[in-house]
Amino acid sequence: MNKQEKLIKVYDQDKANQLISLGFKYILESVNGKPGYAFFVSEKLINFINSNFDSKDFFYNNTLHF
Repeated sequence: MNKQEKLIKVYDQDKANQLISLGFKYILESVNGKPGYAFFVSEKLINFINSNFDSKDFFYNNTLHF
């Protein structure tokens, strides 16, 4: 991860709901008419995602789409 990256993007609603239920802060975005979830990077979030998600389930990015 680049230290400049501030968002972790998740487009699988079940995985996003899992993160939301754990209290991670996010912004809802829309990409090609489909919902996406942009979570704010934190050490706790990175540790959880690296332990519980496949690398294809998320990516780092700084751009929001509305």
